[in-house]
Amino acid sequence: MLHLDRPETWLAIHGFLLAFLWEMLQMPFYDMGELSAWQVTVRCGLASFGDAGIMVFGYTVASRFAKDWYWLHRLNWPPMVVFLATGQIVTISIELIALRVPWGWSYSERMPILWEIGLIPVLMWIAVPLLALALARRSSERGEPL
Repeated sequence: MLHLDRPETWLAIHGFLLAFLWEMLQMPFYDMGELSAWQVTVRCGLASFGDAGIMVFGYTVASRFAKDWYWLHRLNWPPMVVFLATGQIVTISIELIALRVPWGWSYSERMPILWEIGLIPVLMWIAVPLLALALARRSSERGEPL
């Protein structure tokens, strides 16, 4: 059952859509080899589901930290920092693993890199979750409209 009054539902919806847009736009920064446009689109869709899942996981961790499932309506900084930090830790871990395994991915020469990690996925985990969180805040039935 879909609970449209729950912030995590809206975070998953907006997070998936925004992450898919970001994933598609960042493709020049990855080496796609001989993949067709359809294969790239499917991989971006799957990655976007993962990104949305990371956002919901980060929100859950932040909510438990704040002891408040609806903290996004009060815009408290401590749970926001926990939310973003959780996503960054998971994202950096995934990048480190995926760059070293045969089924993973590799960066193109366009990817800016710092400490062996591409900056584009790190920036993604600031911009996309914050925008998805703002949209979830507006979309969830609890809280005041903006």
